Parts: sequence; C-alpha cells; structure tokens
Amino acid sequence: MKSTSGNTGVQKKKMNGYVGFSNYPNQVHRRSVKRGFNFTLMVVGESGIGKSTLINTLFDTKIFPDREEMPPSAEPVKGVDVTSMSADIQESGVKLRLTV
Repeated sequence: MKSTSGNTGVQKKKMNGYVGFSNYPNQVHRRSVKRGFNFTLMVVGESGIGKSTLINTLFDTKIFPDREEMPPSAEPVKGVDVTSMSADIQESGVKLRLTV
C-alpha cells in the first residue's frame, strides 16, 4: 500500500474565534446589521393631533413634510385618508427601511 501523505485536494482553513452553537447569536447579529432592517409602523388618529410630528421626532428626520396651516374659520375635512411613506435611514453604518 502506498502512503497518502501527499496533497489530497482538501484545503484546511484556520478558524478565527470560537465556532459553535453559543456563537450563533453573534453571527445572526452581525448578519442583520450588515443587511439592514425593515420596520413597518402604523399610526392612526384624527387630523392635527401630531402623528407626523411623532414620527419625525422619533426617527429624527423629515419623513412627513410640514403641512399647511388651515385658518381657524375653515371647517376640517371629514373622512378617512390612508397614506403610506417609506424612507431609508442609515445611522452608524446600520441601514433601516422604514415604512409608515
């Protein structure tokens, strides 16, 4: 029989750090931060109570533009309006796709 101490085509790699089940949460965290997050938020309420201001303040950005002020004598518009806005926010290298 011949000895098979030569190159058999198998490459061995040196592992950096610990490999095992206990390291899985760290792997998921790194992968999530790299890919980014999707976040969907629904805000419901009457007109003029600060829904847009809440979202703009919460995410420290202008997702919803300021709306025009109505004169006090104007009658508020009645009805239901559904509006969807999306924004891509990046902070400290972490991407967030926000849908409101």
